[in-house]
Amino acid sequence: MDEKIKLSVIIKTKNSENNLCETLESIKDFDEVIIIDEHSNDDTVEIAKEYKAKIIYADKNNFALAQNQALSEAKNDWIFILEENEIVPQKLIREIQNYIQNPKKNKNSVSFYQKTFYLNKEIKSARKKGLLRLFKKYNAEFLSDYSTDLKLKSGKIHKIKPSSKDKNAYILKFIESDIQKEFHEILDKTKIIYKDINNKNSSVIIKPIFNFIYWYFFKKAFLDGRRGFIFAKKKYFECFILEVMKLEKGLKNDL
Repeated sequence: MDEKIKLSVIIKTKNSENNLCETLESIKDFDEVIIIDEHSNDDTVEIAKEYKAKIIYADKNNFALAQNQALSEAKNDWIFILEENEIVPQKLIREIQNYIQNPKKNKNSVSFYQKTFYLNKEIKSARKKGLLRLFKKYNAEFLSDYSTDLKLKSGKIHKIKPSSKDKNAYILKFIESDIQKEFHEILDKTKIIYKDINNKNSSVIIKPIFNFIYWYFFKKAFLDGRRGFIFAKKKYFECFILEVMKLEKGLKNDL
């Protein structure tokens, strides 16, 4: 493409060298990329610089400050939020380009469907819809410091709905690195405070188990075979980390 699409992409990164090249390669048709980096200690920043991305370093105690800085410094009217392990196929790029050139009245925000992959096969139980990721500057805000989830400020949301067989109109997410990172986070967290878990903190054990059951049986991850089992275990780990973090915060507040 000779002329770049006038859109700014914001990506949060932390030790993302394994995925970042593919992500940035998929969005090279966009005019600007802003990386919010949580002080990675691998080659994440070097890779981002090779793709001419702008780097903003996040304060771990006030991540929202970096998010707001990225929004305010973005040079284009349209903002696209992307995760470090997501890929945007060419067909979806064309959909985005067509929409920002001819937006519908009172719809200055766009939501997308997402397919999740593990070992290059889709985890169908993890398919998501209605992810608000594209918006006109200042028309949406982040829901929390560490989330890519957005809250609409005004107007309505336009939904890009691909057909069930149309792989190339979805955002594609690859979760291998998520599983690795979460495993290490679990090890770090449990080393720090697992000794403090007792009967009064049973939610640390019970909630993750129920979360696994919900995803594996009720969301039918078992239909995806071995990959579905691993994905349900991922959901178990996510819940476990969350509960441990809550416990850690409670312990600190009691000191």
